[in-house]
Amino acid sequence: MSFRIPMAAAAATALCLGVVGPVLAQAPDDPLPAGAGKDVVVRVCTACHEATQFAYARHTPDEWDDEVTKMQGAGAEMTAEEQAAITAYLAKYLAKPAPAAPGDAKGPAGR
Repeated sequence: MSFRIPMAAAAATALCLGVVGPVLAQAPDDPLPAGAGKDVVVRVCTACHEATQFAYARHTPDEWDDEVTKMQGAGAEMTAEEQAAITAYLAKYLAKPAPAAPGDAKGPAGR
């Protein structure tokens, strides 16, 4: 019987570590969402800026492309592939919400 309790505890511990590990992958003070391209954004963009300077901005894909192009013109060093990865990451994870369609409005006219 004493053999079962330690095995159960070991199994529970392993399960908890397997679940908690991915949750701890993003530091609580990291404002950038996890996703493809984040490593490039961190390496290139945070060479000049704190992530908090742009992590809460919301733009359309075209606006993000303009911002990245502007930063490249200001001296940010990146390859064409890195520029595409940065723009794709920002457009996906820091996107401006789409405007509501006129029929989606709630209120007297939308009821």
